[in-house]
Amino acid sequence: MRNLFKIVRRVTAAGSLAAALVAGFFVASRLSSERLHGNRYESMQGWQPISGRWAEHAGIISNSNYGRGDMLIAQHSQGANNRISADIRFDLLFPEMDRGDAGLVIRTTDPQQGVDSYQGYYAGLRPDDQTVVLGRASYDWRQLEVAKLATPVSAGTWYHLELSARDCVLTVTATPDGNRPATRIEHRDNQCLKEGVAGLRSFYAQASWQHVTITPD
Repeated sequence: MRNLFKIVRRVTAAGSLAAALVAGFFVASRLSSERLHGNRYESMQGWQPISGRWAEHAGIISNSNYGRGDMLIAQHSQGANNRISADIRFDLLFPEMDRGDAGLVIRTTDPQQGVDSYQGYYAGLRPDDQTVVLGRASYDWRQLEVAKLATPVSAGTWYHLELSARDCVLTVTATPDGNRPATRIEHRDNQCLKEGVAGLRSFYAQASWQHVTITPD
């Protein structure tokens, strides 16, 4: 009988160990999956629209409005040294509007409806004059840098835009499809905004974003 109890204990211990190993495997797999996919946002869950007509279809987030600074804010992206990137496509431009643009915001706080009604940094593509612009909003607009795009941007084509903030250095990289030349801006803001959330923004342009990624920088 004593030997039988020993056998039962061994079997039970082996079963517990096997169960723990299986559970550990599934936890590790889940965490690995989150590391691979958790920073890419292909739906609007957890995002806050600030004016605009925002919608998502097949992983593409679009704004069909042509408002004066529509934003979609990632509420879960609070941080200091962050990077946001996305492919951007202009769906419709309005020739009568001066400098319609679309892009990304970072270190954003207190976003409200209205032109530049937030504090944060914005990088955007401007097809009207074929530039990429970096600026700071504090309920007004202060342009920090502007650079001529090495490769033109036009409606209906995707253009990759990346905006990062590390300490007081802001970096913007605009890269077209097809391994064509990229455009880069680097700017130090000595009185920089320290932290905030990231998001999408358009100004007098109907645009779409895909492969939106937010990561620590």
